[in-house]
Amino acid sequence: MKKIYIVITCFAGLLWGCNDEFMERYPLDQISDENFWRTEQDLELYCNNFYPTYIKGFGSGWGTNSVAPYGYNEAIAYGDVITDNGAPQSYSKVTADQYNGHISGGSGSGGWSWSDMREFNYFLDNYQRGDIDPAVRNVYAGEILFFKAWDYFKKVKTFGDVPWLTHVVQTNSPELLAPRTPRAEVMDSVLHILDKAIGYLPEKGTEKPDRLNKDVALHLKSRICLYEGTYRKYHTELGLDETKFLEEAVDAAEKLMGGTYSLYSTGDAVNDYNDLFATYSYDGNPEAILWKEYSEDLTMGVAFSRYYAQNLRHRHGATRSLVDEYLCEDGLPIAVSPLFMGKDSIQREMMNRDPRLPQTVANFGTYNLQAGVQGANNAPKPNIPGLNGNKCPTGYRVAKWFLNDPADWDRVTNGMQAALVFRYAEVLLNYAEAKYELGQLDQAVLDETVNAIRERVDMPPLVMGNIPEDPIMDGNYATYCSYVPEPVLREIRRERRVELAFESFRWDDLMRWKAGRFLEIPVEGIKFVQEQFPTVVVDKDVFLSEDGYILPYYQTLPDGRKFDEEKQYLFPIPIEDLVLNQNLEQNPGWESN
Repeated sequence: MKKIYIVITCFAGLLWGCNDEFMERYPLDQISDENFWRTEQDLELYCNNFYPTYIKGFGSGWGTNSVAPYGYNEAIAYGDVITDNGAPQSYSKVTADQYNGHISGGSGSGGWSWSDMREFNYFLDNYQRGDIDPAVRNVYAGEILFFKAWDYFKKVKTFGDVPWLTHVVQTNSPELLAPRTPRAEVMDSVLHILDKAIGYLPEKGTEKPDRLNKDVALHLKSRICLYEGTYRKYHTELGLDETKFLEEAVDAAEKLMGGTYSLYSTGDAVNDYNDLFATYSYDGNPEAILWKEYSEDLTMGVAFSRYYAQNLRHRHGATRSLVDEYLCEDGLPIAVSPLFMGKDSIQREMMNRDPRLPQTVANFGTYNLQAGVQGANNAPKPNIPGLNGNKCPTGYRVAKWFLNDPADWDRVTNGMQAALVFRYAEVLLNYAEAKYELGQLDQAVLDETVNAIRERVDMPPLVMGNIPEDPIMDGNYATYCSYVPEPVLREIRRERRVELAFESFRWDDLMRWKAGRFLEIPVEGIKFVQEQFPTVVVDKDVFLSEDGYILPYYQTLPDGRKFDEEKQYLFPIPIEDLVLNQNLEQNPGWESN
């Protein structure tokens, strides 16, 4: 399924702005509340507004819009730069416990925006006014409910308790000065409207071109319910039971499994994983549940491939923390595998590893840019500090999403690399984790989920009762978390991190697992080998750990990143909104900021 060729016009603001009571007749060539809502086309055009807002892909145009309040570019590939998977040249204030956007931003900033919610509720208050077949109009109600559920999910992740709004709020509505609705009530309501959306939306293959279907909503449900279920389990301070949401996550995933979808594979374990993300189209790809297509001809493109491939935006690199988590080819962690060749150079540590590692992080000499192209000095070796040009601060240049096509780079804002938004591998990982958390995991579940994903890259299967030890990962949990997960859960989480790296999942995973302090693991890059970078000067251009690994924040963040567990699992409400509504209470830990 794809989402792109939709002409967007902001109808809602026009409708709200109409005050035509003095008129007895309404011009048919202009949009007004009185002559709208009459046809299916009216409903369809209204819904079109929300497709680019929620199905962002890589964004549009220059692709420079940022995600509030996190502060990274909205393209899917950039989300991990604020986590322990990635490191931008300029450190993230979010991960350094220096976020203060709620002080400088005005009302409705930092994710506390309710304009879309007003538009959703305006539709739901009015869409039944016209003489339209209920079966037809309910399809568009399903789209609006889908987007409303997604919007509320984002708000709950960000703020916890948020106001639940069922109808349009007027200037004299009591909801304007009401306190926040408890999280449990909000998420029950999210689940309710998402189920309604699933009921209203058409079956896959029967929807209009480029529109939502039932499977897309089921995918979102599996994601939302896994998040909420595990958040409740590990954030015991909430006192909320997780069972219902975990069961709903399982149910949604099961409805997508064993039928239409499968993992993309041509049998080429060395290239298939990377190829999945470097394409112009997902037509016919059995793993794609939702994707965004771009078109130069329609001037609906984005300057993603040009800038991502050349390490310009965010000038980021992968971290040693991520690289160390990839298994060796024998299915064993690097701490215990006889196949691990050590960390004396990136070339040695890449040997005998999970094939997804060299398809996610570029070894020297791989995924090169064409000579003469801006940014080409990031290959065959990464452009680490001390070299001219745009930097890869860790030396681990990201290869995932790398589309090696100068023709697309030359299109600039009309770039056409397709964005994979929802894919089947996530459904399998959601299912495996939810089944474990419910105490229902067995070998059959592992085989149809984790092991199916591993099979794509010829990695050994995970076997119940024979889970390998990993003193590094267990040690990190012991140091940075309040618990050490059972080995099989540790491996499910590893699989999720590896398979979904640089797809903007890691932050949410750390938050729901109550593992935010993983962000405090020292940010390290490649082992610096002087012979490979003869002009780079140690302690001037680059700074190294005792083991010789590049430390990108040695000067700018000498005390390392910090995560305050008393406050950072949620973001603050803008100060201005607290002033406007005295019944709102600030999230814990942010009161004095």
